[in-house]
Amino acid sequence: MTIRWLARHAGVSVATISRALRHPDRVAPETRERILKLVSRYQFVPDGRAATFSSRRTGLVGLVVPTISNSIYAEFTEAIQNRLQAAGLSLLIANANYSAEIEAGIIRKLIESRVEGVILTGYKRDAALYNLLRHYRIPFVVTWSTSPEPAIPSISFDNYAAATEAVEMLISLGHRRIGLICGVTDINDRAAQRFDAYRSALLRHKIRFEPELVSEQPFEIEVSAEAATRLVTRKNPPTALFCANDIQALGALFACQRLNVRVPEDISLIGFDDLPITRVVNPPLSSVHVPAKLMGQAAADALIDAARNGIPVTGQTVGTELMMRGSTAPAASANTKIR
Repeated sequence: MTIRWLARHAGVSVATISRALRHPDRVAPETRERILKLVSRYQFVPDGRAATFSSRRTGLVGLVVPTISNSIYAEFTEAIQNRLQAAGLSLLIANANYSAEIEAGIIRKLIESRVEGVILTGYKRDAALYNLLRHYRIPFVVTWSTSPEPAIPSISFDNYAAATEAVEMLISLGHRRIGLICGVTDINDRAAQRFDAYRSALLRHKIRFEPELVSEQPFEIEVSAEAATRLVTRKNPPTALFCANDIQALGALFACQRLNVRVPEDISLIGFDDLPITRVVNPPLSSVHVPAKLMGQAAADALIDAARNGIPVTGQTVGTELMMRGSTAPAASANTKIR
């Protein structure tokens, strides 16, 4: 069934059918009722591609995230979807699974679908993909990472500044042996920025950077627990751990509890994201609060303006906040010991 078939059976023009489906208030009540009865009887769904050819709009915005297993992306995605729905747009969500190859394929598919905008996670990717989006005049915005290039607009918090604040807090509490558990930096620019902040903060305070106190791991609770176990059972273990993700911080907390390493008496922990679970574990986890909802809303608003009003996307930085809770305390005079 096509819109032409529907028009013929309703005794109206194709344009009237289109108006009845998209702007029913612009069609006479009797005509509108006749059309909608046919639509209901034959379960007619308009071909979105046909609308694209006539109006050059698909009503679709693409969102590419690296994972759907971390709840921080759920809050972010929900904020985007709510904003887009209010503007009459629909959201296409794709999971790249931290793979540059998968992500590149997704972006090309979104371009083929002629989406009206694309929201990306992180800025580090092949420049050819950005050029492709520009070539087809598809507005895009980078989130979760500030872009060093003005031509790549980002709406995000500053990973480097946020991680610096967390490490500086541990240093101010007297910690000098500070370990790091973070994501795999060569595939994740956010993890790389947090790693750089950690190392720079140590060097700024003339604290020796020790590679053996750093563990790059996937954002999984089990492998993070194993990494933390290796760090706290060292002969000269760290007195504090900065975990560049709350999933990793929870893995570290559970590992310490299994080993009878007291948190925060023997070792302090700070995470990153401020997931709701960090407030209910014992002890509650200190963490960097990421404004995921605000960032999602701002990114969606920018693309709505770009797609519908021709307003170029401009960069914006949203703030983070270090939430200090029971997992962090001044450094103890003695080294951490396994009891």
